Order: sequence, then structure tokens, then C-alpha cells
Amino acid sequence: MKMRILQVFGFFVILWQTQFDPFAAATSPESDVVIRGCKSLESNTARLRLEKYLFCDYDSSLRPNHHKVVTNVTIKLMPKMMEWSGQDSIALHTWISFSWTDGHLTWTPSNYDGITYIHVKSYRIWIPELYVYNSGDMSEDSFLTVTNCLLFNTGAVNCIWAAKYISRCNGDYTYWPYDQQKCRIVFGSWSYTGEEIDFHLDGDGILMEDYENNTEWNLEFVSAAKRVKKYECCPDDTFPTIDYTFLLTRYNGIQQKSQITPAMILIFLTLTVLWLDSRTTERVVIACVNFFCHMFFLFDLHWQLPYNGAKLPNILLFYRDSLAMATFAVILTALLRKLQDISMEVPSWISSTTTFVLSNKAGRFLVLNDEESKIADGVTEENADPPKSGMRTKESWRHFAAIIEWLSFFCVAFTYLIILIILVPTSNYEKKNNLNVQNTLTGFIH
Repeated sequence: MKMRILQVFGFFVILWQTQFDPFAAATSPESDVVIRGCKSLESNTARLRLEKYLFCDYDSSLRPNHHKVVTNVTIKLMPKMMEWSGQDSIALHTWISFSWTDGHLTWTPSNYDGITYIHVKSYRIWIPELYVYNSGDMSEDSFLTVTNCLLFNTGAVNCIWAAKYISRCNGDYTYWPYDQQKCRIVFGSWSYTGEEIDFHLDGDGILMEDYENNTEWNLEFVSAAKRVKKYECCPDDTFPTIDYTFLLTRYNGIQQKSQITPAMILIFLTLTVLWLDSRTTERVVIACVNFFCHMFFLFDLHWQLPYNGAKLPNILLFYRDSLAMATFAVILTALLRKLQDISMEVPSWISSTTTFVLSNKAGRFLVLNDEESKIADGVTEENADPPKSGMRTKESWRHFAAIIEWLSFFCVAFTYLIILIILVPTSNYEKKNNLNVQNTLTGFIH
């Protein structure tokens, strides 16, 4: 009697769960209908039958082709934006397209209501691995996120991922702020050889139409090439890579106005100091101002220049050499002022040097003042008194100081010319920045 009651009670419990539980599921052999909650899905719909046919025994960890048949993968980059660390790496935000054929995922469209393609999640199918060789980060997190892939009845698969690839790129700041950085991103498989997965470029391998430059660098695509290497460890295997090369050109408007233009002004300021008469107060003031301006701009440049790089930036070398000449101008001014106050007799070699310079018109034009030029040319008053011995001595020292002034002026001007010739390159970099070179009279460019 008790067993009878338990059987009846169990029957009513099962009946109640079937009717009121929204998560209960039951199948009817006659109707072949799956009931899940509030929706009924016919298991014999074309899409469901196709999904069951394709993935019931599919293993996404296995390469689709026979182990002796290579899987050809075509890739294409579609860059969106770029980040330059300013140190030693470049980060490229891009879409990347993969295309290959999976022989395990084919079907006859007529058997499935004419379906020729479907969308599948990337984690459901095998996808080729592609890593950045010159990155150093080979973790899974640096690979690809989940995306939708387009699968065709022929087995052709096309996937597009949004990815961020970080590559090592050593900066060369020799011609800062007109520097250009050439960076490479090397793609390849980490687990498969070229006899298992072979990568190819889709056309030229890149599409730059949607790329947006940032406010500091202009990114240009240079080339994309497939390279195949062999190693001693595996003489029968090949290891293909895809090398992308990009050129980064710095926008130099701010640096040009803050560093290059003052550099040109300091050149003229130093030459002005050497052009003025050493006896004038103006020369002393301008020489001191010129020296402190060099120190200020060199200190400011110290905070703007990158700290890495095998070579020093040319502009830093320029400020160093220009500071040396500004210091020379200050010291020379003090020595020449002291020289012209000497009252001792002029040595014979100084006297002969002065006489030689004053023996021609060019020397008299540079060394003598207006009154002395008239005397030298014989245009003097008849009753003019001859100069005294002390005055002749001071004049000789002054003439010798004037000769040193002009020699130092021409030597410093020639030195600046040599510096500019050394620092101004003559390659394609100069052609691209020719307008900047004309505006600044020099270009620290390559």
C-alpha cells in the first residue's frame, strides 16, 4: 500500500515539473521537436543540421590539412593608428585579415537549403597563429581576441581581427627634430614550419585608407616582403616570416620654433659680438648676453631631447660648439680691451705684421678709422701736428687688436659654415624637408 502511494506521488511530481518548470526539456520521438523554455527549435532546420554536420566531431586544435599538405594563409594589415613610445618600441593598432581553406569545413549547399556561407566564432574553428618576432611578448594575451569569421561551403575561411602589435624599434635621433624612424614588424608562426603553414601577402599586404596620423608622427608604409629562413638545427624545414617596414617622420613645427630658430639667431649674435669694436661697452654687454642665451637654450634642450640612441643629436653638438665660440668671444673681448691699454713698446713682429696689413687698401679699410684712413691716404690738414710717441704706441696696439678682431670674426664665421655643412645632410631626407631648410638656413635632417 505504501509503495502504491509513493508511485502515485512521484507521478504527480514529474507531471508538475514538466508543466511548470521553464527550464525543463523533453523530446517527443514522433514530433522530433526540442522544447527549451518558451521557444521551440526544430532540430531539422537547415542551419542547425549544418552546424551539427560541421562541428559534431570537429577539433579546433588540429590543423585542417593532412600533415604533409601545407596550409596557405593570406594576410593583410589595415592600420588604424600608431603609438611611438619615444624610446624603443612602436605599437600599431590595426585590423588584420586572415584567409585560408579548411578542408574539414565543407558542405554541399543544396543539402542545406542553398546555404553557401555562415558566420562562426573564431574559437570554434582552427585559426593560424601569428606572432610578432621582434616584440619579445609571446604570450597568448598578445595574440588575437574572439571575432566572427566568414565560413564558405568550399572551406574558405576569412577572419578579421582588431589587434595591437608592439614591435621593437630603436630610435635614431641624430637629426632631431627632423628625425625619421624606420621600424619593422616581423610576423611569423611560433609552432609551425613553412611546410605546415605558409604565409602570403594579400596584394601588397596593407590597406592604409583608414589610417589616422597622430599629432607628433606621420606614418608611411614602405614595404612588405616575405622572407624564408633555414637554420642548422632543422635543415629540411623552412621558417617563413612577413616583414612590414614603416617610416615615421616627426612633425617638427614646435621644435623648429623653439630650438632651430634660436640656434640661427645665436649664430648671428656671436658674429655680431666679434664684428663690434672691442673698446665699446655694447660689445661687452652683447657678449655676456650671448653667452647666457647659449647656456639657457642648451639647458632647455636637455629636457626636450630623448635620452636613448647610440648617437648624439646634431643639434646638441651644434649648441655645444656654438657655446664654445660664445665663450671664446667673451674671453677675446676682455683680452683685446686689456691689450689696447698697454703702453709698452710694440714688438718688432707685431709692428711688421701691422705694417704689412696696412700696406693694402683692404687692410686699411678694416683696421683704420675714418681719420686714420685720411692720414694714410695723404688727405690731411697742412698744419696737423704729428702724433706723439705714446700715441703712436697705443695706435699700434689698437691696430694689432683690430687685426685680431677681424681674424677672429672670419675664423668663427668659417667655423660656423663648416659646422652647418657637416650637420646638413644631402640625402632624401633633405629633399622632403627642403622648405624647412630654407626657412631656418639649416636643417638637422637626413
